[in-house]
Amino acid sequence: MSPKLQLDGEAWSAVLAELAQALGKEGAPLRLCLIGSAACLFGGMDGRISADLDIWKPASDYDQRELKAAAETAGLLFDPKQTLDPDRPYLQLIEPGLTQLGTFETVLIQRIGRLHLFRPPVENLIAAKLIRAEPKDLGDIRFLVSRHRPDLLRVRKVIEEFKPPARERATENLVYLDVLEI
Repeated sequence: MSPKLQLDGEAWSAVLAELAQALGKEGAPLRLCLIGSAACLFGGMDGRISADLDIWKPASDYDQRELKAAAETAGLLFDPKQTLDPDRPYLQLIEPGLTQLGTFETVLIQRIGRLHLFRPPVENLIAAKLIRAEPKDLGDIRFLVSRHRPDLLRVRKVIEEFKPPARERATENLVYLDVLEI
C-alpha cells in the first residue's frame, strides 16, 4: 500500500456502504454533514482523493458511541487526535474554529440504510476553502464552480459571516474567485 492511503469517491462510497451495514437496520438515522473534499469526491472530480471524510459536528446528528463502533467495524479510524495509521481511512469530527462555514441548510448527498449523508451548499464550501486557499483547495473551487455554477455573490455573503481572522483571509483570497468569474 501507499505510505498514506487515499481513497477516491467510488472507494469512499464502498467504505460508507460498509459503515451503513455495520450500523444495522434498527434505530434512528445517523445524519452526517460532510465538508471538505466530500462534494468533490462524491461529485465525480477526476483524481480527487482523500484519506479522511470531515464531519461538521454542528449540522450532524448521531450517537457518538454507535458511530465510533460502526466506523471501527468498517475498518475506519474514528476522530483520531494523536496518531494516524497510514493504511486506514478515517472520519474526522470538525467543530467551528479554524474552519468556518457560515449558516446554511444542508443538501442531501445520499442515504445508505440508516446512514444519511448531507453537505453544505456549494457556496458555503467554496467560502470555507477560500480561508486556506492552498492548491488543493483552489482545484476544488475550480471544480465546484464548473460543476455547480454557484451564486458567487452568495459566496461573498457567506464570507461576511465568518469570524476574524478567517473572514480576512477568505476576503483576501476572493481574488481567486474573481479569476474564475471571467
